[in-house]
Amino acid sequence: MNRCRCAKVVGMGLLSLAALLFVIQISWAKFPEKPITAIMCWSAGGTIDLSFRPLAAAAGRILGQQIIIETKPGGAGGVGMGLLKTRKADGYNMGVTTISTLIHQHMNKVPYDLLKDFMPIMQYSDAPYGIAVLASAPWKTFKEFVDYAKANPGKVRFSSSSPGDPGGFLTMSTLANKFQVDWIHVPFEGGMPGMAALLGGHVEAYAATLGIVTSNVRAGKLRLLVTFGEKRLEKFPDIPTLKELGIPVVAPSFSALFVPRGVPPEILETLHQAFRKAMDDPDFHKGLEITDKGWVYRSPKDTAAHFLEAEQEIKRIMAGMKSRKD
Repeated sequence: MNRCRCAKVVGMGLLSLAALLFVIQISWAKFPEKPITAIMCWSAGGTIDLSFRPLAAAAGRILGQQIIIETKPGGAGGVGMGLLKTRKADGYNMGVTTISTLIHQHMNKVPYDLLKDFMPIMQYSDAPYGIAVLASAPWKTFKEFVDYAKANPGKVRFSSSSPGDPGGFLTMSTLANKFQVDWIHVPFEGGMPGMAALLGGHVEAYAATLGIVTSNVRAGKLRLLVTFGEKRLEKFPDIPTLKELGIPVVAPSFSALFVPRGVPPEILETLHQAFRKAMDDPDFHKGLEITDKGWVYRSPKDTAAHFLEAEQEIKRIMAGMKSRKD
């Protein structure tokens, strides 16, 4: 009698579990049932914002739900990602940020760990970096710029798009170590205000993404001295890279989408597939062209590995900076 009763209880339990799994499966199958919020961790009107908007619109059409962009700039993406950590891990909340956010968390105390508290949906672009100065500046080459900085400690101020900007912080700090120069980093929350500071004469140089400086270079207002990529840019074939000048430094910025850790794998894959398909949308390609960003796709797994590799490089560079100070 007891055995029968026990078997009956177990059977009912298994049925309940099966029913629960069925309900969960059905709920996943319906995802998304409402608009999705994408926290834009960078300033409105900047290259990251402008290139992501057509991607979000295309992904929204694929998913059948609008993707609402919530702009929360600040702290090299830290403000937005800090907010994302407080949101539900249900697939309806995601963050748009860059490698700068990872750099920033190794420079300052933040309420999250990018690689532990979040999961990547994918990487969708990268961007070239370089140094621009006013066309009226006395430096025609990168060497002249460095020589002036060495001869005038603390006189060269350079703007960047964030405190953790890979061009403004990592690359320029690496160059400062190599050439024993003392220049001053003036970070802004976005490339647009950083470039405005250069055009307004508040800094002597701009070291960050080049998308927003292209028109000013072509208009004769700014001069590009050097780029930080693997090879010369098609739009500026006459401008050398650091590598060409014998400096083994490459510093592209890459943009990626993240969700809070704990999002069910089925939902994560739904988002991944939608955004991957959206990368083929013509409007997204136009957005990349306008902002001078590159079409670069990495899967969730490859994006996680790429950020982990970048973190090791960040730690190495910062250790070198610390040794110099000591």
